[in-house]
Amino acid sequence: MDPVTATLGAAAISGGAGLVGDIIGAYGASKERKAAERRRKQANQQIGSWESQAQAILNEAMNNNVSLSSEGDLDTYQNLKRSYDPSKYIYDFEPFDKSNYHVEDYLNPQREAILSDVAKRVQNTAAGAGLGHSSGAVEAIAEGLINKDEELYNQAREQMNTERSFDYGAYTDFINQKQKQLDTLQSGVLQRMGLLRGDIQFDQEQQDALLANRLNLGNAVMQARAQLV
Repeated sequence: MDPVTATLGAAAISGGAGLVGDIIGAYGASKERKAAERRRKQANQQIGSWESQAQAILNEAMNNNVSLSSEGDLDTYQNLKRSYDPSKYIYDFEPFDKSNYHVEDYLNPQREAILSDVAKRVQNTAAGAGLGHSSGAVEAIAEGLINKDEELYNQAREQMNTERSFDYGAYTDFINQKQKQLDTLQSGVLQRMGLLRGDIQFDQEQQDALLANRLNLGNAVMQARAQLV
């Protein structure tokens, strides 16, 4: 005979009906507590197993995580950013000097000889016309010299303007080439900064995501175990 049956029998013989009820209730409660404890233990084991599996997945993800940046990239980026000065990439130059161009420098070197020839031709023409050394001859010579001198001056000025335009164009091309070189250098610096920043941000976001997953896993485990109490 099992102890419980024996106890019940003894209680019944002694007429203790209330005691029997208490014993039955205590037995049922004890049995329920043991069943609940077994369920909690099983649930806790399941939570532990689930946590281990989840940690293994996170560890594998961390081990397989691709890192785009390398050691020292952050320092390199910060140094580039700290030293970057847009004004360094503007070519500094002196304005084009137009004061060196004078029409006199472009006058025909044979100008005096040419004017002398003009005077002789006009004089000969006047002599042929019977004017001799009259005022009409003098006026004709003077007009011929003025017209020829003006022609020579206009030619010299045109030559000066042509050469000045050519020199200014060459000067402008030189300035543009220098500025393009600086633009290329600036673009290279900015592109490098952008690449470094992108790689660093990508790696940081990956690390933040892994950390967030670990925190979420820890919170989920705590909440699951808290429900077992």
